Amino acid sequence: MRGQAPAKASLFWALRRQFMLLDIFYLGFTGSLLVWALLSWCWPSLRLYETSPRFDWALKPHLTLITELALFFGIYLVLQRFAIVFQRDYYAQGRAAPLWLRLANLLYTFSPAVLAPTLFQGLGSFMAVVSGVPGVESHPAFDPAQNYDRAATYFDLALKQLDISLFGVYLPAWIRQFHTPGLSFVLFYCYIGYYICPFVAALPQIIRGNWQRARLATAMAIGSLLITYVLYILVPATGPRFEGSWSAWLPAEGGWFWANEFSVFLDRQEIIRWDAFPSGHVATSITCLLVALIMHRRVGWAYLPLVAGLTVATIYFGYHYATDVLVGFACVAVCFAVVWPLAQWWERATNPPAPNWQTRL
Repeated sequence: MRGQAPAKASLFWALRRQFMLLDIFYLGFTGSLLVWALLSWCWPSLRLYETSPRFDWALKPHLTLITELALFFGIYLVLQRFAIVFQRDYYAQGRAAPLWLRLANLLYTFSPAVLAPTLFQGLGSFMAVVSGVPGVESHPAFDPAQNYDRAATYFDLALKQLDISLFGVYLPAWIRQFHTPGLSFVLFYCYIGYYICPFVAALPQIIRGNWQRARLATAMAIGSLLITYVLYILVPATGPRFEGSWSAWLPAEGGWFWANEFSVFLDRQEIIRWDAFPSGHVATSITCLLVALIMHRRVGWAYLPLVAGLTVATIYFGYHYATDVLVGFACVAVCFAVVWPLAQWWERATNPPAPNWQTRL
């Protein structure tokens, strides 16, 4: 028994030497989806919910789904092997790496920012085929006379009722009285500030060549994002736009500088809309904001107004229930309580002692 403990510790140390925490997050999540998809191919009943027949449009062949997941897993794994060589054999030892390896490491660092959104676009089909999505018609408050979006689920009505119970009003509808072209313009362009949040968190440290901090920042961003992906699977909902058409939730007066038109464009890029609970925009952008304020404060302060406007915009434009935003805040808290210390501890296997994280740019 005494010999087993050191052996287990040695194996765990070897795991930390071969994979960084960011890898565990991404490969663990993608690999879990892949295994679940393979098992459900043999046992279709291995699901959380029965998928409503109204979602037949979201289905795709099991083999296609498995192939896509395997591709996402494999591409990342190849990049990861280059990155671990860079980290373990060069950066941690203070040696200069070849240019091609530095470029491969840079590609690896930002690969989750590309692969995770691509994975997200296929997540809806995974939910329809594997985990299951209950239709809006299964909720007791379902109204056959209501014009529901084709993606409306049981949880949309449940979250609407929860919003009203918590706040006394249905905030996505109540806030419409404040719609103005100027405010719509400001809030929409704050909303799309979400797409730069991984760069806000990690890019300044990459420019400084501090890969340990860059990986911590990226792990925080991807950690918060994947937490929201898990909750999408557990609570599939399309958001307040489940009632009526999407255009019904646009401001009656178009925002300045084509804000409405760009909003419609973004909406059309989203293939399947079961990503309301929680707000991934709120969770990930606030996580990246706080990381920036800790690591490079001036960049964080510059990003703060965009994140504040983004948080309001999620409800203002009918993208999310107020409950989604609150749970997004909770995801941030979980990320800092768990991922932040875990990432620093994990890095000690391949790094010299961690630097002072409070150093500013």
